[in-house]
Amino acid sequence: MQAVLASIERAGNKLPHPFILFTILAGLIIVISAVLDLLGVSAVNPQSDTVVHVRSLVSAEGLEFMLTSVVSNFINFPPLGLILVVMFGIGLADKVGLLSTLMQVSVAKAPPVLLTFCVFMAGICGSIASDANYLILIPLAAMVYHSVGRHPIAGAAAAYAAAGAGYDASLFVTVGDALFSGITTDAARLVDPNAYVSPVDNYYFVACSVFVLAIVGTLIIDKVVEPRLQRVLPMGKDFTAQGEKPELKPEEWLGIKRVGLATLAYIALVLIAVLPEASPLRNAGGGLIPSPFLKSLVPLMFLYFVTIGLVYGATVGKITSSRDVPQKMAESASELAPTLVLFFAISQFIAYFKWSELGQFIAIEGSDILQSTGFTGLPLVGAFIVMTAVLNIFMTSGSAQWALMAPVFVPMLMMIDFDPAFVQAMFRIGDSSTNIISPMSPYFSVALVYMQRYQPEMGLGTLVATMLPLALGFLIAWSAFLMLWLSLGWAIGPGVYMMAS
Repeated sequence: MQAVLASIERAGNKLPHPFILFTILAGLIIVISAVLDLLGVSAVNPQSDTVVHVRSLVSAEGLEFMLTSVVSNFINFPPLGLILVVMFGIGLADKVGLLSTLMQVSVAKAPPVLLTFCVFMAGICGSIASDANYLILIPLAAMVYHSVGRHPIAGAAAAYAAAGAGYDASLFVTVGDALFSGITTDAARLVDPNAYVSPVDNYYFVACSVFVLAIVGTLIIDKVVEPRLQRVLPMGKDFTAQGEKPELKPEEWLGIKRVGLATLAYIALVLIAVLPEASPLRNAGGGLIPSPFLKSLVPLMFLYFVTIGLVYGATVGKITSSRDVPQKMAESASELAPTLVLFFAISQFIAYFKWSELGQFIAIEGSDILQSTGFTGLPLVGAFIVMTAVLNIFMTSGSAQWALMAPVFVPMLMMIDFDPAFVQAMFRIGDSSTNIISPMSPYFSVALVYMQRYQPEMGLGTLVATMLPLALGFLIAWSAFLMLWLSLGWAIGPGVYMMAS
């Protein structure tokens, strides 16, 4: 185990920072486009019967494009505006302490028999809180487990698995939904200039996945992980770590109650606006798929989180004047600085890929190979998920990995009629499942440090051995759930199926 970990860590450390990686890839696109243009490479688009020629970026037109479009490539990058708007709202709710309080309520007050299940539900849905999900839930779960006489490392493992392996599933629309849908939209436009993938295009599937993953995770923790920990890392009789459950203050309880009332009121207002057949939020035929309502979910989500953030913040005294609101939004947005820097490099890479027509060329040739070999349908779905899961061990940044994969695989699979939103759903399964066994994850060492509070001699190998059953269980169960979903012919999101047609 240690040898495997060391090999993964060495290979991962040889990868440059994602910003540098995409800068290098953009340079490769320039070189490859020049070579293929010189060779006169082309392909016929089967959807439009037009001939697609690879265009050289090392040409008068190419140089003009690269020099004049730097700013527009970045500003017009679809995920940029989405993630900023979403983060303003969610960040306000986070900075006033609402999200951490909800985690404490859902875990610390859980009945002992449902403790593990509640940890998984809180951790999976807690992905909306981003980094705070790991930093709050892992020590909290370990503490609560110990307070009821259970192995604290099992609690920490459950929280880490829920936050990491369940990252791409949630009952809420998250920053990740906005981020992935923006990247998928940009990639899909290599084939269809009018393509649009909404942040809710995977919602039906990922929302139901929350319960599947919570049940699977509960069974693995209670039946496999915790019994093993009791054998290999038994807690000594002289163990004196603190096991007291955190208690909420009266004003925090009042804030939670007011947030519940504000949520009901907000939902009622949205229903009043959407339910009438003549509502401007419906389409011309009076339907909701597609409709202005679905395209308005990001601002609606922003307004919701601002509302509950204001209600809770004012109740607990975290918001005392109007100045506190933009200040806390700015604090949350400042945490996106590394992501924005990465977006700059990614946006240039995708723009070069699109302008040179390399995206269309690879999509056409790749789809021809898939069709000629007959490698389509469920076998292709399974292979794509496994490939994503393996790559995720070495590149744990979901946005960077999807920005690398989407421009190649989304257009390619669109050519054989896969819906781009479904390709994104496949990616999410592989992207989440192996997060918890990768030494490259920034939270791998965080989880280890929390666990070492209870077992100082615990090492990396023990952590991976503890998390491996959960990673494999999530990968297998989630993939099987997708296969079942497809066999039943259900939509994975509003009007979205496996095949576009």
